[in-house]
Amino acid sequence: VLLEKEAVTTKTRSHTIFPKYPPPTPVTTQSPKPEFTLHCSANDTNATCPRNSYPATASFGEDTPTATCPDHFRWIHEDLRPWAKTGITREALERAKKTANFRLAIVGGRVYLEKFQDAFQTRDVFTIWGFLQLLRKYPGKIPDLELMFDCVDWPVVRALDFAGVDAPSPPPLFRYCGNEETLDIVFPDWSFWGW
Repeated sequence: VLLEKEAVTTKTRSHTIFPKYPPPTPVTTQSPKPEFTLHCSANDTNATCPRNSYPATASFGEDTPTATCPDHFRWIHEDLRPWAKTGITREALERAKKTANFRLAIVGGRVYLEKFQDAFQTRDVFTIWGFLQLLRKYPGKIPDLELMFDCVDWPVVRALDFAGVDAPSPPPLFRYCGNEETLDIVFPDWSFWGW
């Protein structure tokens, strides 16, 4: 079969403009906090981490909570503001399924998953891994919950779609990025620990 080629017109740029970012702020770090060591064999793919390498109870030590929350907590409250008065309904949660990669539920200290679609590289795996580490570090301290995760960078829950008196509650969707025009709940990209 002989195909006829179409003429294509292209435009070229004479130069590229890059944004000017301020120089990075120097970071002062404190001595690292003690970590729980995983005693797993890197060479044995059938090995599992022994249960006795994790604490049986939560120990806060130097991390004892104070009467004042750290400054970054205000962003958590800001991200959850759309549901502060109404709470999160089952219907709103189910609407998050539209773009979510997976649902993560914690019930009685156990993790349950429902996968909807593949995630970019291993972002889903390391997000789940982060929750497993959380449960192991604070056994018996994590409440039952159900969350929807979208493992893509760009936010999709547009605030304008949920503005007004008769507007539905926005879907509570966790993702790695957000901006002032969206209501996605920003969550750390734990996959960088695994890559």
